[in-house]
Amino acid sequence: MSTSSQPLLRVDRVVKTYESTAGPVHAVQGVSLDLERGAFAALVGPSGCGKTTLLNAIGGLDRVTSGQIWIDGTEITALGDRETIEFRLHRIGFVFQAYNLVPVLNAWENVAFVMELQGVGVRDRRDRAFELLSSVGLAGKELQRPAQLSGGQQQRVAVARALASRPSLVLADEPTANLDSKSTETLLDIMHELNRQEGTTFLFSTHDQRVIDRAEQLVHLEDGRIVG
Repeated sequence: MSTSSQPLLRVDRVVKTYESTAGPVHAVQGVSLDLERGAFAALVGPSGCGKTTLLNAIGGLDRVTSGQIWIDGTEITALGDRETIEFRLHRIGFVFQAYNLVPVLNAWENVAFVMELQGVGVRDRRDRAFELLSSVGLAGKELQRPAQLSGGQQQRVAVARALASRPSLVLADEPTANLDSKSTETLLDIMHELNRQEGTTFLFSTHDQRVIDRAEQLVHLEDGRIVG
């Protein structure tokens, strides 16, 4: 798949079925979509419609039952487990609803953690972490641990961490669910500015109207299918 003329993300007829005691659960049913480089997009729909399942499949956190997913010209659904981990490490950033920060690490160490896994030297990763924390409005908070930060500040650390590896794609799963209105608006301002300035591609899963209003591309899901 050539990267020059193709979208950054292509999802082609993806199906994800879980087995349960009540029988098969069809979480994602034949979803296809394209996302251009530099997009600011959202998967929207009610709880249980398949948003998080699809996002996890795109991020290589979950194997699809059938179908194909390409990111930046690489078919991630064809990669083995170790190759998928390596691809995620270098090409995909994640922002989770629950922040998922390491409590014993301070802010800059949390941001730098991915770069440490990549083998980046301590000085370079520290410089990059401080730069990113400044870009998300947390200059002066670099040495504070998660417990010393507000929920909105913790989520900004998570955004900085997601960008640390200079990924092709940032996946954000309900990133505003635990935030008040002011923190949500601040976070969205930051992500939109990073999207514009650095061309970072964002894909959210959300049912938050504040995120939906900011998104430039919406994919509506219902019962595991795209409906609009």
